[in-house]
Amino acid sequence: MKIDWANIWLQANAIIGLLVVIVIGSYQRNNSRHKPHYSFIAWLAMIALISIPIRIWIGNYSVVDRSEVIVNFILLLVMLNSRGNIAGKRS
Repeated sequence: MKIDWANIWLQANAIIGLLVVIVIGSYQRNNSRHKPHYSFIAWLAMIALISIPIRIWIGNYSVVDRSEVIVNFILLLVMLNSRGNIAGKRS
């Protein structure tokens, strides 16, 4: 049985993109000031990132570069570290 690595990379990219969207979307600012420009950047990032799994799962995104998956994984680690804060500051 042969492993389909291309499909594994595609699904990994979809799941990582979805996880980043969840982390950013679940950010709680608590007592921090609302900064509209960071909210807009977060919204743009979420729209761009949610398009990855949607396009993969409807079959519109058939080839993924491994470096893209690695970059998205690093973004996921950064967002987890900052608890979803786009500004990068822990509150």
